[in-house]
Amino acid sequence: MFRALLFLALLFPAVPAQAADICNETSFIVEAALGWATPQRDIAVEGWTRIRPGECVEAGPSIDPESEDPLLFYARSTAAYLGGVREWGGQLDLCVGASDFAVEAVSDCDALGLDRRGFDVLRGEHRFRTVLVEPADFGEDAQEAGIQRLLRDAGYDIRLIDGLDGRRTTRAIAAFVQAEGLPRTPPRPELIDALEAAAIRRNAEAGLVVCNETEGRIAVALGRQRESVWEARGWWRLDAGGCARLIADHLSTANAWFYAERTGGTGGRLQGGTENFCYSPSRFVAEGRTECAGRGYSTAPFRQIPDPVDGTSRVELTIADFRVPAQQPAPEDPGQ
Repeated sequence: MFRALLFLALLFPAVPAQAADICNETSFIVEAALGWATPQRDIAVEGWTRIRPGECVEAGPSIDPESEDPLLFYARSTAAYLGGVREWGGQLDLCVGASDFAVEAVSDCDALGLDRRGFDVLRGEHRFRTVLVEPADFGEDAQEAGIQRLLRDAGYDIRLIDGLDGRRTTRAIAAFVQAEGLPRTPPRPELIDALEAAAIRRNAEAGLVVCNETEGRIAVALGRQRESVWEARGWWRLDAGGCARLIADHLSTANAWFYAERTGGTGGRLQGGTENFCYSPSRFVAEGRTECAGRGYSTAPFRQIPDPVDGTSRVELTIADFRVPAQQPAPEDPGQ
């Protein structure tokens, strides 16, 4: 999962007590989660609020303009898109559920089966209206840009996401309507929903999927070349029987490598690696594959992924894939 080069544009109206107004001017369908202080001074966290491109919704509790309590905000793109999940947020870690949820803030997300995500802290007038944007700044054309992106990720011939309803977009919509057996072109919100469902069907399993078939927890890192830069990043933490999608894109070649360690006291490092990458015991993104020690990293041999089939490369790791060095203490849990 990566942080998209996107940002929050915040407007500052003077309003009476009301729920937060969240507007989506990106080309992605997003799901938003909000956090706020309860009367008991705990933090309540609630999600998910789904927002189509070009839509505004109200979410969260009524906000008292006289209060100084901040609103906590996080959003992510849905699973329809290739290239991984896009995120909007900040540095305050809170727990969230995979589907609709409402929890009070806790320190141990894993114990409750929750994920940890970074929330932004919105104060003062910033709490009343949040506009999600991306560098292309689609504005009023966000809905059409969202349709174009979904068409492309559903496999249709869209070469440019620009928010303009041109002939190529019109032809792609007509092809989609025919392929889905729809009686007519639905209104834009319904079209977005249908396209999202089609894109999820196409892309849900595409990319690199790693599964943990051991009896304990493992942590997995990924190495690959992005444009001209070699990069390694981690960690994806997987409980026994769990899977993670490290690359969310249709793969045509086995041009990626992975590394894993058994954690939680069991110990063991992946064997069979052939290409060295830099890595760190904590959460990391390391560019380059040389002079690792001089840059504060360790070095480990990463194993090449299997050849993809229909755009998907799948790895199932068992105990036999790991080796514990003699008389060496088991590694700590990477990513903590």
